[in-house]
Amino acid sequence: MADIKARVERVIEEMMGNEALLEMLETEAATEMLNWGIEMATSLVKKTNDLDEPAANLAILPRLKAIRQSMRSIGNWAAGKYTDAASRIELRDTLLERFRTIFGERMILPTKAEFDRLLNQADDKNLTPYQLVLKLRELLETKG
Repeated sequence: MADIKARVERVIEEMMGNEALLEMLETEAATEMLNWGIEMATSLVKKTNDLDEPAANLAILPRLKAIRQSMRSIGNWAAGKYTDAASRIELRDTLLERFRTIFGERMILPTKAEFDRLLNQADDKNLTPYQLVLKLRELLETKG
């Protein structure tokens, strides 16, 4: 039987030790993003309970990579990058692809239009990076 607790701890340590994931955000937004990433990763790891280590790695490594890449992209977006329409479309498509990798084909993801509306909220200077991260998380969680 797999040691799920050790797997979860290893994944959390890797995420917490990767400062590049969140260096673009202030503390509150970075903490929210890190907690969200850890929750997603922990959920994935727990689904590997009946797998040995090599099989578990094959099953989750691409998904864990997609979580880290998504966190970096979302952090950059919330921090004010991706300001033009073309880069936001590219970001939207990339994030939708990564979320499909993370959550699988069964999860209902936001539509492109819903994602576009959210990504364009970064132009609202009254919203903090923390609030943007929360809005993105809420959009995904209400769909799935």
